Amino acid sequence: MAVHGEAVLRQRVCRGRECHAVFWICRHCDRGQCYCSPACRDQARLEQRRRANCRHQRSPEGRLDHRDRQRDYRQRRAQRALQARVTDQGSLSITSPVNMREWDTRSMRTAIQPSPAAVFARRGPEDRPGHRLHCAICGRRGRFVDPFPRFPPRR
Repeated sequence: MAVHGEAVLRQRVCRGRECHAVFWICRHCDRGQCYCSPACRDQARLEQRRRANCRHQRSPEGRLDHRDRQRDYRQRRAQRALQARVTDQGSLSITSPVNMREWDTRSMRTAIQPSPAAVFARRGPEDRPGHRLHCAICGRRGRFVDPFPRFPPRR
């Protein structure tokens, strides 16, 4: 069990499409979280909504909704075209003064370095000296207790 002042942490693996990071949650904050961060949760929700929208648009009702939206959009565009008739030419584009060769080498240096989440997933926090586990939600320090301890086999 954990020492007084420490929380017992539960280990979770992020269900994010490309994340799969290991994170810990204390009993107090555990509400069945599946994602390690709000960014992973938002990305999964966005994908879920896209799939739902695709399913809706393939249905007969969704096709009619799409038809109506497109008709309204074309009418609005036609109204704007009638209202805003411009006879002047646009300005010439200004080229950027940045040296592209220098920019490419800078971006390559940052692209080669792995993200902290990838390093954390490869190497557990127990491997680093002096590092304590903490809850991903509230930040409370604690200790991971394995719910399935590996006992030595009976002889």
